[in-house]
Amino acid sequence: MLAISAANSHFIAHLPAPSNDPNPLAKPISNKPNHLQILKKCTHLIQFKQAHAQFIKTPLHQSNTYLSKLIQALVDSGDLTYARQVFDQVTQPSTFAFNTMIRCYGTNNLGHDGIDLYIRMRHQGVDADNFTYPFLLKACSGLKQGKGVHALVVKDKRFSCEIHSLTSLTTFYCCFGDVGSARLLFDSMPERNVVTWTGIIKGYVKQKRYKEGIELFNQMKNYGVEINELTLVCILSACANLGVLEIGQWVHEYTDRKRIFLNPKLGAALIDMYGKCGHIDKAYRVFKTLPCKGVYVWNALIGGLAMHGYGIEAIKRFREMQGNGIKPDRITFIAVLSACSHSGFVEKGKEIFHSMRKDFGIEPGIKHYGCFVDILCRAGLLNEAYEVIMNMPMEPNAVLWGTLLNACAAAANVELAEVAMERLMVLEPCNDGNYVLMSNTYAVKQRWNDVARIRKIMKDGQILRNPGHSLIEVDNVVHEFMVGDGRHPCSEQIYGMLEKVVITIKEGYF
Repeated sequence: MLAISAANSHFIAHLPAPSNDPNPLAKPISNKPNHLQILKKCTHLIQFKQAHAQFIKTPLHQSNTYLSKLIQALVDSGDLTYARQVFDQVTQPSTFAFNTMIRCYGTNNLGHDGIDLYIRMRHQGVDADNFTYPFLLKACSGLKQGKGVHALVVKDKRFSCEIHSLTSLTTFYCCFGDVGSARLLFDSMPERNVVTWTGIIKGYVKQKRYKEGIELFNQMKNYGVEINELTLVCILSACANLGVLEIGQWVHEYTDRKRIFLNPKLGAALIDMYGKCGHIDKAYRVFKTLPCKGVYVWNALIGGLAMHGYGIEAIKRFREMQGNGIKPDRITFIAVLSACSHSGFVEKGKEIFHSMRKDFGIEPGIKHYGCFVDILCRAGLLNEAYEVIMNMPMEPNAVLWGTLLNACAAAANVELAEVAMERLMVLEPCNDGNYVLMSNTYAVKQRWNDVARIRKIMKDGQILRNPGHSLIEVDNVVHEFMVGDGRHPCSEQIYGMLEKVVITIKEGYF
């Protein structure tokens, strides 16, 4: 039974309203009240329950329209249990009612209940609509379930080419890291909109396949698809990570040309892009023009300053943001600790690291420990760095041991290097860089037998050295080159030009 019934509605209706606003149910109700209008005026859960209690007494208490709206209102107010009780009393729930409950289960990490409800929906002969499958995808907890929904979409001829359902499928595949399946579906779609394009670009960027994300963005522009703010944030992230300044500047000019408001996330993405592309002056100019400087914006600026060794300025901005009432978050501390690392501020780094828990109630995570260990390693405090790693509240990862190994190699500290290498051979046994560092450390100490032993381990494990590579942007196209690479379609001309440049250098013209 529902928690509220017609029998007890007489005293529930007299409960005080939870806000200063007049209770929308306090006025006398005519014999034929407009219950949907009453429902629209409700703002609190208790008012929704009062409205339902009154409605139960009317002959329309099985109205699909009203009950569906009530279920949606209850879901939006956060009372999932009561919403389900209302739903279960509907003799013939509509597609809208089923969709509302499935969506609610999906967004509240109760996907299994949402899938069960969809099965009941089909057993009752209720047809799906173009919202059903997108909501059902949100209830899926893994690729296998999502592929099952994909099969349902293909089987249902009404939606096999419907843009809303197919776009939700591409987004789903991207969220679970299956960009290959997402791209196959994307390429087969007869129609695509800005959400479809942005979803696939975001998927590539999330998987750190920035070059392919930029290529898709260029295609999107060529097709004349309208670009939204989320598209711009995604592509700026790709530009920042590849150092592709030209496209990043195009985005900035586009926002000016289209008079797009720089909200904190878009503004932060621009600052991050300029900072990572080496134009910290332009990053600062964007920062100054932003009317709303949230924590994202401050983090982007501090991170850019940290990357380029402006440690004093980064710490200054860290203090300034607090003075402006912006509370630092976990990302802020990663940025400011990186600033201390790049600038050699050991004592300041220790102070900031220990202030996280003491002054801000933020428990340091593994990335914060990574920054702290890097500060100590850069200062040559290898034993202290080792003690921090060993006393961490969580299991140290390969990044921390790799940082220590790098520092040990630079300092020719064989003993600690061997400790780090022993852990790394378990955590990432196929990382060629670790073996090379260990081999070089032995070589500095002229321990040639150990050098040979490391090389044998690499040979026996078929661990090959990854070739170096570089990227260059020409006419909005990113080209990638590897050592001895001949795969580029213009490689013959490129190597020919390279030979001419070398000859010119030898002749003394540069």
